[in-house]
Amino acid sequence: MSEISRPHILVATHHKSGTVWLISTFRRIAQANSFIFNHLNTGESGWNVRSDKLEYFEQQRAISESQSDLPAIFVDYHSAFPDLSNCKGTRGARGIHIVRDPRDMLLSAVRYHLVSDEPWLHQPMKEFANQNYQQKLNSYNTLEDRIKFEMDHYMGRAIREMHAFDRQDVFRDVKYEELIIDHDMLLWHELLIHLKMRGTEIIRSMQAFWHSSIFGEMKEVAESGNHKHIQDSKPKQWQSQLSPNTLDLIQRTFETEISQLGYQLADSSDLVYTR
Repeated sequence: MSEISRPHILVATHHKSGTVWLISTFRRIAQANSFIFNHLNTGESGWNVRSDKLEYFEQQRAISESQSDLPAIFVDYHSAFPDLSNCKGTRGARGIHIVRDPRDMLLSAVRYHLVSDEPWLHQPMKEFANQNYQQKLNSYNTLEDRIKFEMDHYMGRAIREMHAFDRQDVFRDVKYEELIIDHDMLLWHELLIHLKMRGTEIIRSMQAFWHSSIFGEMKEVAESGNHKHIQDSKPKQWQSQLSPNTLDLIQRTFETEISQLGYQLADSSDLVYTR
């Protein structure tokens, strides 16, 4: 690989794993460093992944490389990256894959899906007797029933996809929980080095991360409660919000996913449930 042909930067996230936060951060990084930013979910709707993802990726890569010798950034909020063999062989690629504790993902999803205006939540569905996803979720009265509904539908799918993600010898797993408390940006600095950024690119990318983070310039917005994507971003929310029965339900269903993603299984003694 020539000195000027630096590896492209790939960012893989999943629903309710810091997607909006990471995409806004990498948009700022691209703008600050004159990198070309590519959103691989362009043309997709809801949970439907485009069937021509490989062709679209290669097309966008060719356009980026024709316009700049700098790395390009590619993000995908479904983590549905295609086969990256050509990219690795001709240009190289470095990526991060954001994972989050499935127990907290489910809690975050329930809160968000109850009130969000995302279009896919408001499309009538035959399986729900023409109710939409949000209406069906709101029809349940207890948190346990709402979590079970999410497990049986889109969030169950998201958790399994997160666990089954193909890293292709490109992506490094990064825990959301470690990033969200990275106040001194030590982990973030390490990740920028991993992504082969250099010199003042690192400084500008540190500033972008601070600008987008709830412990940085987003702190006031986050604490105001007026941001639709930020309601409770703290790690281990499940310890205070899940009942023993709900914790058991989640862990029986996703025991493998929780453990193999690097999280500890728990029992009722780990809960500080107050309801």
